Amino acid sequence: MQEKSKLAKITLTCGLIGIIAVLLTIICDFILIGKPNSTFDFLKLGTESMKGLSHWRILMGTFLGIIVIPIQILGLIPVYFGLRPAGKVKALSVVLIIGHAAVIAVAFHMSYAFIASGWNLSHTLEPGNIATVNMIKNFDLYWKITMTIMAVDLILSSLLYMFLIIRGNTLYPKWMALFNQSFIMFYTFIIILPFPNPIGGFVAPAFLNFSTLIFFIFSTTIVYKKLKIN
Repeated sequence: MQEKSKLAKITLTCGLIGIIAVLLTIICDFILIGKPNSTFDFLKLGTESMKGLSHWRILMGTFLGIIVIPIQILGLIPVYFGLRPAGKVKALSVVLIIGHAAVIAVAFHMSYAFIASGWNLSHTLEPGNIATVNMIKNFDLYWKITMTIMAVDLILSSLLYMFLIIRGNTLYPKWMALFNQSFIMFYTFIIILPFPNPIGGFVAPAFLNFSTLIFFIFSTTIVYKKLKIN
């Protein structure tokens, strides 16, 4: 009983730190990418929405983000404890895959500084400058490759997470299988898609972190309550 109480405290502490780190990352997204716009217009522009960002926004949004994103990994401690009854190796596998995605997210977030600087350069030179056009295309390619690696990590971890919960050998109720990170991202995307100007232009850039925030809140709350009761 005493050990369960100790694990409950660790779960709550780590979960709350992870949640705070995600909230700070969302603020970084607002600083780095947010502009008054609709969600649809933001998605249509893609990285070009960063054109004209001031230097202080690029600097602060990027480097504050890469400081706090790794701290999000503490939010995975409740996930580990929640899945651990299904087997330590299986639980650790899910956490390590998501953790790998978090590491890649640092590189993904850092890439915005280069992309924003590239768009600002293209904005100051003559339209259609071959050098800047090619540079932006390369930056966009690197950005998409990084995003693809994260997506693969999240899909793999979500599938394993779902499998373990559906089998019923975890601290999670079975309905939590539908609230894995990949599904939550899909739900969040559908919800924010109709957001108008100016809200959409700030919410859309942060939708990945909003999804993580929801996942951490659900996970921490459920696992903490289970450990505390038992």
